[in-house]
Amino acid sequence: MARYIFEAAIEGATTLGRDTQRVTRWKQALALLPDYPTTKTQDPVVVDVEGAPPINYNITVPATPVFPGDVVTWQDPASTRALFKRTIESIQWNGNNSMVMLGVARARLDMPDTLDWMREEVLARLRPNGTLTLNRLGARFNANGHYTEQFAATMVLSELLVQSVGDVIRVFPAWPKERDARFHHLRTQGGFLVSAAMIDGKIGRIEVKSTVGGPLRIVSPWKNVTVYHADTASRQSLVLDAQNIGQLSTQPGAHLIFEPQAKGTER
Repeated sequence: MARYIFEAAIEGATTLGRDTQRVTRWKQALALLPDYPTTKTQDPVVVDVEGAPPINYNITVPATPVFPGDVVTWQDPASTRALFKRTIESIQWNGNNSMVMLGVARARLDMPDTLDWMREEVLARLRPNGTLTLNRLGARFNANGHYTEQFAATMVLSELLVQSVGDVIRVFPAWPKERDARFHHLRTQGGFLVSAAMIDGKIGRIEVKSTVGGPLRIVSPWKNVTVYHADTASRQSLVLDAQNIGQLSTQPGAHLIFEPQAKGTER
């Protein structure tokens, strides 16, 4: 979380054009933070204390750099992603407070079977009246109501459909390709309302509405993509970088439609 705090402070101050001296100090402090502590094993996993063995967690601390820390993402090197995938797959927890945290972390790293994993965890906690208890083994502390730790259970479903960590929009990043799905006006970072559908494993046109304007970055599911500007009835080809990310500026109220430029170009 220290990385998250420093990065957020640097971004906020830079955006506002304030506190340049503090930004310099924060960047220096950020560079001093050590690597994540891991076990000294053939296949290391992240632990919460340097040199400590894995334990049974209440809050799954080793997964927090992925979520809610937002500092380990799909854009990190393959070795970092593999480390955290291995950590999340093998982590032991008491079932109390980390269902949502682990569900989102799995989705952020595109881990397979996340939908099935989350469904199993939710159904194991589901009461007849639709509320969710804290632990799949029962309600040790309070058997009467919905636990606040479970209020964000639907966030995991949203993250399977669309993500925007790092201010980059990805549609259907972790949704099973064999299951048709569509969503309408899910809000992402930057105030963008995104709509899309996936049928027979193929992603169709993606609609994005900008509520406040600003830069839009999106991962294209196709090799070549065309952007239709509904407000000006104009089209443009979107230039993609090595990660298939395209970027363009938007105005408040802009309505953009992303489509493959030609058949047979989908990655």
